[in-house]
Amino acid sequence: MSLRLKLFIPLIFFGIALTAYVNIGWLPQITNVVEKEYEEQLSGQLRGVAEGIALLIAANELQRAFDMLDTVVDENPDWTTVELVDAQDNRWYAARGAGIATNRLDPYTVMQPVRIANRSLGSLVLTVDSATKLGAVRSLQRYFLVAFMIVMLIFILSIALTLELVVRRPVRRLSEASEKMARGDFGAALPKPGGDEVGVLISVFSSMRDAIQRYQTDLSFQTTHDSLTGLVNRREFERRIVAALNIAKSEQSEHVLLYMDLDQFKVVNDTCGHTAGDEYLRQLSAMLVDGLRKHDSLARLGGDEFGVLLEHCPQDRALQLADQLLGEIQDFRFVWKGNSFTLGVSIGLVFINGQSENFSRILKAADAACYAAKDAGRNRIHVYDEDDSTLVRRHGEMQWVSRITEAVEEGRFHLYYQPIVPVDQRQIEGLHMELLLRMEDRDGNIILPGAFLPAAERYNLMPHLDRWVTQTAFEWLAQNPDRLRELKLCTINLSGHSLGEGEFRQFVVEQLQKTGVSPDKICFEITETAAIGNLMKATRFMSILRNLGCRFSLDDFGSGMSSFAYLKSLPVDYLKIDGLFVRDIMDDSIDYAMVKSINELGHVMGKLTVAEFVEKESILWKLREIGVDYAQGFGIARPRPLIEMDSTFIRQQLKSGQRLTSF
Repeated sequence: MSLRLKLFIPLIFFGIALTAYVNIGWLPQITNVVEKEYEEQLSGQLRGVAEGIALLIAANELQRAFDMLDTVVDENPDWTTVELVDAQDNRWYAARGAGIATNRLDPYTVMQPVRIANRSLGSLVLTVDSATKLGAVRSLQRYFLVAFMIVMLIFILSIALTLELVVRRPVRRLSEASEKMARGDFGAALPKPGGDEVGVLISVFSSMRDAIQRYQTDLSFQTTHDSLTGLVNRREFERRIVAALNIAKSEQSEHVLLYMDLDQFKVVNDTCGHTAGDEYLRQLSAMLVDGLRKHDSLARLGGDEFGVLLEHCPQDRALQLADQLLGEIQDFRFVWKGNSFTLGVSIGLVFINGQSENFSRILKAADAACYAAKDAGRNRIHVYDEDDSTLVRRHGEMQWVSRITEAVEEGRFHLYYQPIVPVDQRQIEGLHMELLLRMEDRDGNIILPGAFLPAAERYNLMPHLDRWVTQTAFEWLAQNPDRLRELKLCTINLSGHSLGEGEFRQFVVEQLQKTGVSPDKICFEITETAAIGNLMKATRFMSILRNLGCRFSLDDFGSGMSSFAYLKSLPVDYLKIDGLFVRDIMDDSIDYAMVKSINELGHVMGKLTVAEFVEKESILWKLREIGVDYAQGFGIARPRPLIEMDSTFIRQQLKSGQRLTSF
């Protein structure tokens, strides 16, 4: 039901009820009023007649007076009789009209004095039958009631019109404005608010609409812009790239995408905290915006990565702008609490034209070009070229990422083990083994770690793989108590990424507690490069776990020039001599000298040495001559699946190792 009906129907019922009440409750009063009105009418008529005949009587023209009375009687058919009497009540004249006979009940009589100059000449007596009077009264009643109903109708219509103008129309316009607002149109005109309740409603609605519009504007801005820098965010930037690609295909125009990654931004956060890093990004963003063209888009894609879309930009001009941005970032000096920072940026440049395939390929190409710039030495621009060997290699690594993720989800990673045996056959020990990671492809082929670990390292997948290896190894040891008793030491490789995570250290502690594996059975192996690259974190990581009983081995030792300088700071138990030296120890005197020096240094510092890549008996002879403690390699035993380990095989491996070392 419409608001108009809701407002008008009560008014109609009110009018009907009021009319009924008037007819019932006010009928006696109306009758009295009507009767008085009727009497006044008769008296008025007689008064006019009396004044007319008074002049004739005074002039002694009685016949003319009587004729006048006859005429009046004929003109008033409702009158019954009219009489003229003198001052002594003597009848001068009597005339019977056309009205009802005088013998009817309840006749009604009206008397009107006839005077002239305040002298009484007699009286006019009018008789009207009650039925006539009643008819006249009813006629007046109907007139009165009709007039009342007309007034009531006018009153109701006035109220209805007032409600229409004051209530319904403003409410309707508010409703229309609400519907438009729901569709996102905030421009609908509103009625001018007054001082009544409807005016207050209009004012409140107007304020609410303005607030919603401001909130929607803010929300729209937040949806498409980065909260820290105010730049376009990744989602909006991707939408603009798609739009530029569509324009390039339809108009054969050319655009350019710049993918920028700040070099060594981590230094700012590590030195002064994330608050300083955030302020650096804000200041840098404001500076970069000022250097771009008005129709170019600068976006923060996440962390310290930025994107620039140069629309309708020729290649030469794009290279100039990219070089300009490179120089501006390199020259930008950020100062925070006495510390000054100047960073570089690596930029990947991709051309967008009618031959570009799709958005995903464009973004991947830009990312690959950016990282190619980093690999080439940072703080430079790399233009994407599909035939670029660097980009081809990186593209291959990116494909490995999805393959690694799928293998983890589908359980296609496996642990292999390779024994490590004493070089001196007189030492009698339990099994010392290193766990190695292998990946199985969809066809069941085993993939060596050299194929997939570089991609896992580059794209930060190693912490996840390290967790899987650690948890799987601990659970296997706990589920095979016989193997655990025969085990002297199980070596597990860790990446540099895991060394820097406090959460990973806690994860190792939890796994030891959960599985009940004794910490003195576990040795974690880290590369020299990873240890030196995260020296403070690596030292803390090793110190905490060594206090629990775990041991540590430093892999590929000797490959870096700074190895000896950092060795004092690293609490390791084993030095694994880089296999590049061990492999050619029989033919290269320098390699022999390096192995000998590393072995002697390790012993001086109280550390045991392990030579890897022992593939021939002659190499083992040289290692025994030098005094290396342990050997590992294909000449000792090839890696085998951990699930195939049994006691018989372990004894065979140990015996074969002893036979080798006895030569």
